[in-house]
Amino acid sequence: MVKHVNQNHATRCFDTHALRERHPASSEAFEKNIVPTEIAVAFGGRRVRKLVDVLNLPVGVGEGSGETETRNGNSNPKTTLANPRRSETLPASERGRCMRYLLGLMTDQEAKALAIACDVSVALHLTLLREKETPENKTLACQLLQSVAHSREGRCSIIAIDAVVAAADLLKHDDQNVRLAAAGFLASLAKHRDGADATLRAAEGNVLVVLANAAVDTTTHANATAVKTLCCETLALLTVSDEGTEAALRAATTAAMKKTLQSESAQEMLGGVLLKAAATRCLKNICQHGVGKIKAFEMDVLAVILPLLRSKDTDLRLQATGALQCLTIENEAKIAVAKTSALFDLCALLRDTHKSVAENALAILQQCAEHPLARDLIRQCVSKRDIALVFDRRVVGESVV
Repeated sequence: MVKHVNQNHATRCFDTHALRERHPASSEAFEKNIVPTEIAVAFGGRRVRKLVDVLNLPVGVGEGSGETETRNGNSNPKTTLANPRRSETLPASERGRCMRYLLGLMTDQEAKALAIACDVSVALHLTLLREKETPENKTLACQLLQSVAHSREGRCSIIAIDAVVAAADLLKHDDQNVRLAAAGFLASLAKHRDGADATLRAAEGNVLVVLANAAVDTTTHANATAVKTLCCETLALLTVSDEGTEAALRAATTAAMKKTLQSESAQEMLGGVLLKAAATRCLKNICQHGVGKIKAFEMDVLAVILPLLRSKDTDLRLQATGALQCLTIENEAKIAVAKTSALFDLCALLRDTHKSVAENALAILQQCAEHPLARDLIRQCVSKRDIALVFDRRVVGESVV
């Protein structure tokens, strides 16, 4: 008579073998007949750990920079016998498939936390550093780092291994998809204060120089505008503090943003508006700095900002009026704006559907009216119904820059 053992969730704990399966920690350190290079989607706690273990395998011969122990015939037999996974290598094609599976699993916070606990950032950083790595694998590694950067622990692991410099170097890569993935990772990292501080201090501030050069890159490809937009957005996120603005001034970011607004990519119908909005946001942040607004005015930034007041995009008008509001604090800028046809555009923006745009336009006109010469020119442009709105501060109160 054969004894039937029911292996359901209710009675499984009474069977010693099933109990051992429920507690893998009590088993041997390395299971027999294990396939270290097997790439499969596991379940439960092993779903992420399994794939990270595969990514940590050494690369194949001729694919990396000396990570494989058996390449030069100097492997340790004792180490190989104690840990059979060390004797296995992972080809580039299998590594790419493993990262694709892992990227599909990184859809919730639990999976990301488990991947961070398994030090997935180290394996991804090594992928970025390999010279003979395929562009597809570098793209997947940047996308995984971008997913990890959403959590604080993930950013700490990324900062600890200095992956920011490796990702910034990929902005010079020949493959357009690698550039786009690297720019997306840097933009996600800079959205957080700790990530922005680490980006500013990485490579002694040279990351900003790389971002500024990538924003004015003249290479034409399908993702050129998207890469430039992400670089400008990253620079805008880095310049929200005085430290970031000063570093951006040393990296000649103002000239780069001006050149970006004058480039052919900014004139495109699809992505041109987003590119101009990101570049103008960066200029607005720079103009909020005392030295930044002076340098911006000396570089004739008004010539590229004033035409943006007529844009149909609300965000672009908002950023342009914000930059002008910072610039018109200086007397030279007040006269320069008053002598152009932009006064009529500012008067029209007083009736803008967006409240912040209208408030910025009113503040610009009031600041320009502080100069006697500019006040006379503004009176000639403003309609009778807006005279009290602009010149009588009792109507709207004091404006705050």
